[in-house]
Amino acid sequence: MLKLLFHRARPELHRLIEIIGFSFPSGHAMNAFTVFGILTFLLWRYISAKWARGMLICFSIVMILAIGVSRIYLGVHYPSDIIGGYCALPFAIGFFQRYKEKRYVANDMIKEGR
Repeated sequence: MLKLLFHRARPELHRLIEIIGFSFPSGHAMNAFTVFGILTFLLWRYISAKWARGMLICFSIVMILAIGVSRIYLGVHYPSDIIGGYCALPFAIGFFQRYKEKRYVANDMIKEGR
């Protein structure tokens, strides 16, 4: 939906592969952040050794950054597209949290008869 909202054209210079569609935000960057972020969150609970947790974090960061850099290298995204892809998930989570909190407060006010 964000790609349709922004309608940003892909870079024309130094494109190594042909791809159609809009550029902003990067879906690959967003998916990498989501998958490796959730995977890290889930595995963190079952890993007790600090060195192993550190390796898990390092692996996830390297994979997320490598996917983002590869999209720039292939010439299908601008760096801002990658950053937008990384920021979309935390923004969506924050927006959802505020929505749920406001809804919770509104439901409490209705129950109290205000």
